[in-house]
This record gives sequence, C-alpha cells and structure tokens, in this order.
Amino acid sequence: MSKLDLFIASYKAKFIEVVPEFDENLLGLIKKTSYTMLDENMSSSKELKEALLKLEIRAKEPMKVAITGQFSSGKSTFLNALLSKNILPTGITPVTSKVNYIRYADELKIRIRYKDGRDEYQSVENISKFTDQREVVQEIEYLTLYAPLELLKDVVFVDTPGLNSQANTDTTTTQKVLKEVDGIIWLSLIDNAGKLSEAKVLDEYLNEYQNKSLCVLNQKDKFTTEEISQTTLYVKDRFSEYFSEVIPISAKQALDSRSHDKNILIEDELDEFLKSLSKKLKATNSLEIGELVEEPYAKYKSEVQAILDSDLNKNLNELKESNIELVLDFIDKQIRPIANSSKDFAIKKDIKIICNKLIDQHELFLNIYGELEKELNDFENEYKIRFDELKGKFTKKLKSSYSSIEEIIDTIANDIYNHITNETRVRYAQQKGSFLKSKVTYEAVEYQAAKIETNLIYKRLFHDDDIVGKMFKKYVRNLKEIQIEVNENNALVYELLTSKIKKWQSPYEFIRKSEAMHSDIEFANMRKFASKAYENILKPFSDEIHASYAKISSEFNHLSSAVSFNYQNATEMSVASLEKRIEQSIKLYEDSPAKFSLYQPIIQDIKDRLQSSFYLYELNNMMNTNNTFLNKNYDRLVNEFKSINEQRQEMIQQHKERHIKMTDMLKTYHDKI
Repeated sequence: MSKLDLFIASYKAKFIEVVPEFDENLLGLIKKTSYTMLDENMSSSKELKEALLKLEIRAKEPMKVAITGQFSSGKSTFLNALLSKNILPTGITPVTSKVNYIRYADELKIRIRYKDGRDEYQSVENISKFTDQREVVQEIEYLTLYAPLELLKDVVFVDTPGLNSQANTDTTTTQKVLKEVDGIIWLSLIDNAGKLSEAKVLDEYLNEYQNKSLCVLNQKDKFTTEEISQTTLYVKDRFSEYFSEVIPISAKQALDSRSHDKNILIEDELDEFLKSLSKKLKATNSLEIGELVEEPYAKYKSEVQAILDSDLNKNLNELKESNIELVLDFIDKQIRPIANSSKDFAIKKDIKIICNKLIDQHELFLNIYGELEKELNDFENEYKIRFDELKGKFTKKLKSSYSSIEEIIDTIANDIYNHITNETRVRYAQQKGSFLKSKVTYEAVEYQAAKIETNLIYKRLFHDDDIVGKMFKKYVRNLKEIQIEVNENNALVYELLTSKIKKWQSPYEFIRKSEAMHSDIEFANMRKFASKAYENILKPFSDEIHASYAKISSEFNHLSSAVSFNYQNATEMSVASLEKRIEQSIKLYEDSPAKFSLYQPIIQDIKDRLQSSFYLYELNNMMNTNNTFLNKNYDRLVNEFKSINEQRQEMIQQHKERHIKMTDMLKTYHDKI
C-alpha cells in the first residue's frame, strides 16, 4: 500500500464515520436499531440500552411453550416425558406452585429468583423444595431449570400452576404466562376431557389462543383404541374454538421408552454412577477409596455394556405408541412458524414503540422551546406597542415641562420689562459761534433714557419673593417625576417579559422524564436550561433596561441642572446685556443725536435675550420636538430589544434543530421498519 493509500485510510478512519452493515434478519434489525439509538448524540438512557439488550436476547431466545391445565392433569410427568428425563417432581396435589422455566444449559441446575431480586443456584435434586405448595415458597418469584438437552436449544418450556389451583395467585400467574408464550399445550386426562368443569376453564382462559394451542389427552395407555378415538373426536368437535389440534398421548409410555439414543442412555448411567460414588465418598472417612469405587464402577460398566448390546426397537415402538413425537412435531411445524412470525412482528412493534417514545421525547422538547419562542414573539409585539404608547405619553409631558420653562422666561421677561424706567440725563450740545464770536460754547440738553431697576428685579425674583426659584423647583420636581415614571414604566415592560419567562420556566425547571426510556441527560439539560432562564434569556434585556435607565437619568439630570442651577446667572447676564445695549445707544446718541436714537427695550427683545441665556434652543430640541431624547431612547430600546430577541431566537433555534434532526431521523427509521 502506497503512502497516499495509507494516508487516505488513516483519514477515513479518523474523520469519516463508517456505518457498519447489518444482516437483513431480525437480529440484524435490532443491532442496527441499537447502533442508531445508542449513538452518543442521542444521549441514550440506561433503560433504553437495557430495553434494546432485552430485544436482542429475545430475538436469540428459543420459542416458549407453556404447559398448562387443571391440577392433577400430570403436567410435570408430561414435561418429563417431553424431555425424556425424570427431572420435575410429581405429586397428587398441585405441586407446581411457581412458574418453572426449563431452558438449555451445559449442566443440570436450577436458579431460584426471589421477589427481592436475588438469584440462588441449587442442585436439581432440591427442586421440590422450591416448587411444592407444601413447602414455604412465598418469597420465590420463579424458577429456571437448566438442562443439557438438545430439545431445549429450540424450545423453552414453561411449567405453570394449574388454572383451577387452590390459590388465586397461581391462576393469575398462569393467565399472564399464556399471553406471553408462543405456544400453549393444554394437558387433560382422557377420562376428564370434555367435562363441564374443564369447559368453563377453557372458555374463561383459553378462548383467545386457538391458533397457538394444542390439546394433549394423557394416559391413552389406560384406554382402548376405540375409547381414545371417540374421546379425541369429541374433544376436537367440542373444543375446536380453543385448539388447533388434539393429540392423545401416554406420558408413561414416553418415559418408559426413555430414549432410542444409546448415547443419552449411557450419559444417564454415568450420571447415576457419579451420584452413587459421591454419596459413598461423603459417607466415609477412609483414605482407601479403591474398594468404594470398585463395586459402583463394575455396575456402571455392566449397565453400559447392556445398553450397547440391547435392541432398542422395543423402545422405539413404545416411543411411537406414546404419540409424544406428534406433540414435538406440532411444536416444530405449527407453533414454530407462528412463534417466529409473532416474534418478528412483536419485536418490530416494540422497536416502533421505542421510536415513538423517543420521538415523543424530542417533540416534547420542541414544544417546550416552541413555547419559549412564542413568549418572546408575543413580547416583541407587546413591547413595540408599549414603547410606542410611552413615547407618545412622555412626549406630551416633556412638552409640558418645556412650556413651564417658557412660562418662567415669560415671568422673568415681564418682571424685567416692568422694572424698566426712564431717567433724565443731560447731554451737552455744541453751539456754533457768530461771525463776530468765534468761541465754541456747549448747551446742556436734557433727555430721557431707559434704566433697568436691577436691584428691584433681583430682590423680587430671587430674594424676597423668590418667584423664579419657586417656579424652577416646581419644574425640577416635575422633571424628576417624569424621570421616575419613565424608568418605572420601562421596568414594567421588562417585568412583562420576566413574568412570561418565569411562567414558562416554572414547569420545566424541575421537569423529570415520565417514560423510563427517555434520556436522563436530555431532561437534565432542559432543567439546566430552564433554571438558567435569566442568563439565557433575560439578562441581555435587563442589561439594556439598566443602560437605558442610566442614560435617561443622565439626560434628565442635564435638563434639571442646565437651567435650575444657573437661572439667576442667566437672568443677570440677560439684564447686563440689555443694560450694555442701553449704554451703547446712549453713547451713540450723545455723540450723534441726529443719526442715532436711544434704545428702549421691548418685551420681545427681553424674551429673546433670556431664551439665549437659558439655551432654550437646545432645550427645545430635547423636549419640544418629535425627536426628543426620550423618543430617541425608545427607538433605541425597540431596536436593541429586537436585536436581542433575534439572538435569543437564534439560540433557541439551534437547540430545536438538534431535536428536529433527531425526530426526523427516528420517524424515517420508524417508517422503514
């Protein structure tokens, strides 16, 4: 392989995900499902992993066949016959008080599952202690018998308590088992078949399972061929709605025939030899074991030789006569196809259910994020309307405050105007001399010039009556009230969002999964996201409101200080300006009375001078137009809120896109199953 090929292979292994190929069978489908749903991006739960593992185990499991019937119908004997081995205990009372699963294993043993979840393994010789109602077995959930029998590689038998047992719990347990298994063998004694008591039990418990049920009539060895035939035909006719087939058998004959396989018989003899030897060794302290072994071993050799030399035709004939092979044939040809089809259908259905549950999870999160989006969209519409209303409201209030400044200026102007008097002044006019008199003389000429009574003005406006001071204090209070109202109303707009987000947050801050297979990580992430609603959603809006508060407060402080702290100085500057103009006109007039006239202040001149000193043009732009500083602030707030909202929506969409992707993938996978 060239260096380029090595590089390409390394690159693919590192950066390109290679999707494995899966078999086109049920197990392949489960493995593909596990590969898909247990991907790290899915944040799968432990319960989901366990459910998929159970499906895989279920796909690999043999079919399950339940053995049931009324008590004393010989279920345990029949199972021993099917297994060709006396394993299960038998008795005249309802011995099987627990469900017994009979499975394949390399060695013979039993596992006891207790109701508290404990498992205990025991020798098969002790099985009666855990199945017999005469024993104390209340704490046992179920038992599993493991045996190294070829038949059990293909079939798991379920030995159930009787449907008319003395204990109601036995009947309930059996009912549950019948729903879960692939096939049912109803065992009845020939002389009991068709009785009213049995008909009632069948009608109550087996009326839904006709396609997977077999009726076995036991003890055919006790009746004539004609009696067997009549009973079989009667049961077929009488109970056709409950069973696909009716087979008469003899469990005794099947057990007596044991096996036509010499290897199995030899293995049985070996088991007996080892058990016998074990008992003798436990019963002695002697170090001389040769004599202990000699006799059992000789017997074992003799039995093995007898098996090797025997003619098994009699066993084969007895096995055939027992009809047990017909039962096994029914299991193989009738139950197995249905079991495989049912398993395929059931597992695919379970996979679809898992898909739907995971889809529900992601759709739940999409709805949660969608609710948050809606709250933000509703808020956007509401804050635009609210800010527009506030803009109109406070435009009027600022204009009203501006009018109060104009009123103050009018008051000052009128007071100045009312304190302008005329004073008599003298100018000296040059008199021309006569031809005979060349000496220049001057003549005193009186005239009236304007004079502003500044002391009286200041005394009235700023000291004794403090008219202007009172007016400005009222103006400042009014501005402060507007400032407070503006900020309070802006805060209420933010509180509107806060209430919406908290309402959204409340059910999701402590949200827990309601379905075991849902992802713990996904729900933890949602709780974390909801609990951090302030950081995730509210903080940028809050920061903007605080920034607006600071800016608005600064502007209002400027409006207050710009005139209220300087109104006396501005008035004095205006008066000084008027006085200067009067003095300038007097000087010009005295120099050239024919050319210049005396300046007499009029009310408009005074107002103009005061407006300039009070920077009324700047105040007009800030307070008396449709583009006031508040209007600009509201426009900025709308734009900033819109920008923040878009950023929050984009963040939410990023969260949603992941769940949308998962939902689409799961739906596609669901539809392909």
